[in-house]
Amino acid sequence: MYLKNLILRLFVFIIFVTFVSSCQSLKPLNEGIQEGYEAINPASIIAVPTFVLPDPSKAAVIDPAIINTHQFIPKLEAKVMEAFKDQPNINGYSFSVVNNVVIKEKSDILNNMNQRLTAISSRFSSRESIIRSVITSSCLSRKNFVEFYSYCVAPDSVWISELNKLALKVLNADTALLVVLKNLDSSSNNDIYVLHGGISLLLVDTNNGKLIWGKDKFVTLKNPPEKKYFPTIDDLLISIFNEEFWEGFPGRIQKNKPKV
Repeated sequence: MYLKNLILRLFVFIIFVTFVSSCQSLKPLNEGIQEGYEAINPASIIAVPTFVLPDPSKAAVIDPAIINTHQFIPKLEAKVMEAFKDQPNINGYSFSVVNNVVIKEKSDILNNMNQRLTAISSRFSSRESIIRSVITSSCLSRKNFVEFYSYCVAPDSVWISELNKLALKVLNADTALLVVLKNLDSSSNNDIYVLHGGISLLLVDTNNGKLIWGKDKFVTLKNPPEKKYFPTIDDLLISIFNEEFWEGFPGRIQKNKPKV
């Protein structure tokens, strides 16, 4: 009996050490261009209509009233497309073109992709062991949305299949630009009006789902007490998508930074 208990404890200890070791040895994922893709110049990029998903790596909140009242998604997508204006090395399809093609094809691809992202994200809050058992140690230790995509979403076979369908059967592009609204809310206290916003932008390989380039950005804007209103959505988007945000994006010519 004693021997059995000793073996069981040793087995549990080995599993624990293996798990901790794998978490500690996990290489932090840098933002921007990913290893192995430094020289890539995509032939064609499809801009996938925006996903709305609270960041599963943070205590994120998304207020649908702000989205609907201020037409946030159209403004967000317009701001992203603005960054590719007069960029001769970048070819692709805009958000509206992709959406119209999917509608014309009567396809559920975008809906399926959205559902898959939500399903993968919801694993962390599930109490079912069979669902939580598919979470890898690297996925569990994610620190931001870029890591969430790389470690939790990109390896998912269902996600890759939907991504393949969108790229090959609809527009035949080698890369996809994913825009994720991961945080959007407001607050006020002592006449200080605050607007919070978080966006993730991911350029991914449509063949295998792997991340090519990725950026996370969270911004908090505050209006002084004399202004009895919230900062605007336009100001929020300008603060997020500055020129520095796009640094290292494949094929994009970086604009000169203003001299200080």
